[in-house]
Amino acid sequence: MAKGEHATKIGIAIRTARKRRGLVQRNIAQQLGIDVAAVGMWETGRNLPSPENLLRTAEFLRVDPSALMRGDLVYQDDEALADAEVVSDGFVPNLGPMDIEMLGVIYGGDDGDFTFNGTVAGYVRRPQGIANLKNVWATHVLGDSMVPKFDPGDVIYCGGREPVPGDCIVIELYPDNEGESTKAYVKLLKRRTAKEIITEQYNPKKEVIYDRYRVKNLWRVIPWKELLGF
Repeated sequence: MAKGEHATKIGIAIRTARKRRGLVQRNIAQQLGIDVAAVGMWETGRNLPSPENLLRTAEFLRVDPSALMRGDLVYQDDEALADAEVVSDGFVPNLGPMDIEMLGVIYGGDDGDFTFNGTVAGYVRRPQGIANLKNVWATHVLGDSMVPKFDPGDVIYCGGREPVPGDCIVIELYPDNEGESTKAYVKLLKRRTAKEIITEQYNPKKEVIYDRYRVKNLWRVIPWKELLGF
């Protein structure tokens, strides 16, 4: 198995075990004393945990560490889950050409989920459900304002039709000063008025309102069912 495939399989195993334990990425990060973004990088296969962190993660999630190193799951304290669970690459569709631009982002601090750095960081696969859709791009979620809908490190695809209430969206604001990077936010669109865009976030749950005249771009986050063609 190639290194990238191995990292992806371990990441999926960690994500699966975490969700079945009813945890969020922040719980692992706090337990290990690391940044939540590092856990996101593991779960998306962009990086492998160190052997020490992998063992500590296995202990925290109460799974067999040897199985986890292979990308499999053996739950240690639940008889109903005692057999090895071989985890397949179910949440990152491995279909289509690698032609979707992955836009680079950096941390936005307390007042932004992230900022665009103006570069194309690479390319990701085009899922079957958007085979003929134009003007689509992808990026990584860095903030945690939409946990548990999106965890830091998750890949999101954006574009397609105009957003409507009920869609998750990426909002990019005009910079405060010329030459600065633009701040962006991932939110749930509730409604629009002539002057405001009213959104909601999950963590902490609250309504967030943006001045419509400060919004540079507004994109729909394409849901996984649509990406997979359902």
